Amino acid sequence: MPYAFSFLFFLLGLTTGIPAFFQWRRMNTIRQSSETTFGVVRTVGRSNIGWNFLGELGRSARPLVAFRVQDKEYEVEMTDNSGFMNRRYDAGNTVEVVYHKQEPWKAYLQSELTFTRRDLWIAAGEIILAAVLWVVGVRLGIPM
Repeated sequence: MPYAFSFLFFLLGLTTGIPAFFQWRRMNTIRQSSETTFGVVRTVGRSNIGWNFLGELGRSARPLVAFRVQDKEYEVEMTDNSGFMNRRYDAGNTVEVVYHKQEPWKAYLQSELTFTRRDLWIAAGEIILAAVLWVVGVRLGIPM
């Protein structure tokens, strides 16, 4: 039984960690040559199509943020994975946007970097828990 839970926690860690890692890597690439500005949340759309087909179950939203760089307006859309009923963004909110100097259309919201790091730590914790459960099962001699 601990092996099954260990496997499930390991899978959960992967499903949390892999998207967070790719998001963190993208943000880190942008941050190496970046500027910051402030933008306004235009809309907070919800999507139930494609990869986000369970969007309403998890209450996932996609805030669209408009910001200006050198008298030109750009938009960035992020996935707000804040979960169930706690929305991080509402239409009209002012948020900090980090954008690439040479390619301003490559941007992210500053607050999302914190949440991406949080997801990476959660994934690491889930994988460590999976390893601990596995070791406990082996040490106690519990058969698979």
